[in-house]
Amino acid sequence: MADSSAARTRRYRARLRGLPDPDAPQPCPGLWHISCGRLVRSRRTAPLCSRCWARSRAGREQNRQRMARARAKAKAMSL
Repeated sequence: MADSSAARTRRYRARLRGLPDPDAPQPCPGLWHISCGRLVRSRRTAPLCSRCWARSRAGREQNRQRMARARAKAKAMSL
């Protein structure tokens, strides 16, 4: 959902005063105990960025399920 103009102005003025923006994207903590430095843009993959999430157990499992559905669909279409 988009913010109102007043909300965006409040956040902008807070940044000018040097206050942190709680809604700003946070840096990815990364995997393997090092920060990858990318910003976390998606709430679906939070607290990891999309690349680190794809390498995580949850990301690999989701991809495995997605590919299994695609293979099953292709097999059903070929019959």
